[in-house]
Amino acid sequence: MAIIARTDRRLVLGMAVLVGIAALVMQQPSQADIPSGTAFVTESSMLSGLEAGAVYPFIDTTPRRIVKAHIAVTDAAASCEAGAAAPSNVQVLVGQAGVVLEPVLSAATNTGISTVPGQCVFHVTVRAGRNGLPDKITDIAVLNGSASPLSGINTITVSATVR
Repeated sequence: MAIIARTDRRLVLGMAVLVGIAALVMQQPSQADIPSGTAFVTESSMLSGLEAGAVYPFIDTTPRRIVKAHIAVTDAAASCEAGAAAPSNVQVLVGQAGVVLEPVLSAATNTGISTVPGQCVFHVTVRAGRNGLPDKITDIAVLNGSASPLSGINTITVSATVR
């Protein structure tokens, strides 16, 4: 009888361990929930000193593609009210270097956020193949469209999903 009781305890203990392991495994996110080959990229930069007419290749994910990106830029504007004019100096270009790069900042991207007179925050979310953008995006570049080097509070921040 003592031998059976000892075996029963081992069996119960073994089963308890297995149930505990199974519970831990079930709590972990499934690999199927996370798309294979997906990365999340974030970058920020001050743009002071970017020469007039110069292009700054800010993010290049070649050969992987940017599926979606959110871009925030600070730049001078005649009016910093939501929907007012696009940035006066900084333009962001999205696409594929050497193929096509499309400008993405406009009056619609002016969010009306400002803490310094003459400076505004512009936000835009871009998706490959939508709103006139190319199906293949591998590059996000900054163009200084002014006649002099950038010297104000000019910044760019991008977060992007890359596959």
